Amino acid sequence: MTNMNTSEILKAIDHAAGMNDRWLFLAAFCLLLLGGGIVIYWLVRQLQIVLADHKELREAHHNALAQIIEKQSETSLKLAVCIDHNTAALNECAFELRRFQERKEA
Repeated sequence: MTNMNTSEILKAIDHAAGMNDRWLFLAAFCLLLLGGGIVIYWLVRQLQIVLADHKELREAHHNALAQIIEKQSETSLKLAVCIDHNTAALNECAFELRRFQERKEA
């Protein structure tokens, strides 16, 4: 098909136009199948990329959530210790206040 001049191209087009429509339909159908296959392949590749990105983001999210839960647990433990110390201090203050009031009354 290299070095075709204009007259040879016109003869090829005239020959194709004179062919049966069945061959034209088969050629168009083959091109449609090929195009559809390419589009489906491209869509599948895009889906694989999206799924891989989703998996990475999900793992990052789970890691961040685990760190948040760990920090919340540490903070809860510190808060519980602080409440214990405050309760002990308040009991001591109440005891000292009662003792002070008893001395004042006596």
